[in-house]
Amino acid sequence: GVGLGRDHTLFALVDGKVEFSVKGANKRRTVSVVAEV
Repeated sequence: GVGLGRDHTLFALVDGKVEFSVKGANKRRTVSVVAEV
């Protein structure tokens, strides 16, 4: 759960750990929040 604001601000939708990763051949950067159980 990550939300995107109108000004491109990223915000967490759930409490948890933030993970940054690079995926695919075009090296797209992603951000995700993994909920802690």
